[in-house]
Amino acid sequence: MTPRLVGIGTHVPPRRDANLDRLDDFGLDEAFVVEKLGVRQRARKEDGEGVVDLCLKAVADMATRQALPLAQVELLCVVTQNPDRRIPHAAATLHDRLGLGGHCMTFDISQGCAGFTHGLEIVVAVMRQRGLHHALLLTGDPYSTIVDPADRNTALLFGDAATASYLCDEGPGWALRDTDAGTRPGTSACLQCDDHLRMDGRAVLMNAAHEVPASVERLLRRQGLARDDIDTFLFHPGSLRILELLRSTLNLDAARAPFDILDYGNTVSSSIPLMLSSRFAARPGAKRVLSGFGVGFSWATSLIESI
Repeated sequence: MTPRLVGIGTHVPPRRDANLDRLDDFGLDEAFVVEKLGVRQRARKEDGEGVVDLCLKAVADMATRQALPLAQVELLCVVTQNPDRRIPHAAATLHDRLGLGGHCMTFDISQGCAGFTHGLEIVVAVMRQRGLHHALLLTGDPYSTIVDPADRNTALLFGDAATASYLCDEGPGWALRDTDAGTRPGTSACLQCDDHLRMDGRAVLMNAAHEVPASVERLLRRQGLARDDIDTFLFHPGSLRILELLRSTLNLDAARAPFDILDYGNTVSSSIPLMLSSRFAARPGAKRVLSGFGVGFSWATSLIESI
């Protein structure tokens, strides 16, 4: 049995907040916003929308791309740090809203920008252990609910979105081959939230520069692969500056390590599946590296292969 990712549905709210309208508020110029931050405008959910609403729209999009046998779904996992309420877990609410069966396991994962790669590892492991055939992995982190609009470090960066990934054990798709994951000791304070999100941008940059290339190299070495064996590297787009540093360290050009968030922002756990969804088709045997990193400071770097 080989669980594989067979389709990804997405929802990026059409509403946008323009960063160029706020340059004077923070004493910035357009060059910084476009060339360093890499976010010209941020997607924003509608007032009153929550994680469940966003995820339902992503599932609906998934159903337009791929046959989705909801009655057969045996596992539903939601990656979010911003659930609509503390109890019950978001996956339980979505289980009700989607009309899933009593045989379906539900749970949430509280993870940030490494949430999709952590979630993929966990969901695939559970599918293999329990012999499950159908699973949904949803991501939704509306950081607009926790960002202080007066905070220069975060106000211009984060956007809202949700994704729905369908995994099953038949048909063409992307199989998870290996994952390298960890948390750097003594770095949990680089991103925190009590009333509002607080981010030490320099610490995030330095941690990413230290941990992510090393994680990629460990993963490739363990699999006996070289960088040239990988057709695309999908790094979490924390900012354009971070991505350019990773490209330089690993000697990758923009075509092999893309950056897509100029017009919708850093969507946290949804960033990697959003990038993968627009590049889903591939020749059999194609290999891609997905690397999420951030809150914790945690990372998870995954190798997937088209089968």
